[in-house]
Amino acid sequence: MEATAPWKLAKDPEAASRLDEVLNAALECLRVGAILVWPAMPRAAERLWGKLGLEGSPGDGPLAGTAVFGTFPATTVAKGDPLFPRIEA
Repeated sequence: MEATAPWKLAKDPEAASRLDEVLNAALECLRVGAILVWPAMPRAAERLWGKLGLEGSPGDGPLAGTAVFGTFPATTVAKGDPLFPRIEA
């Protein structure tokens, strides 16, 4: 995310297509991540799944679904509390 800097792309109207690509890739990573962590952290994975606006549960489909990249549906991402609290040192 830092390398692609979507917050900078959002300020450039000519970079709209690139911004779409960057955000879609980030959402796909989160979708796949939710599926992969679901067996160990089902509640966190399901909260993430819901925030992504996806139906069902990350444990509903086969694990092979993680091999298909680029299928994130058009959806509205929900704002909310962080999945994990920040640890202060």
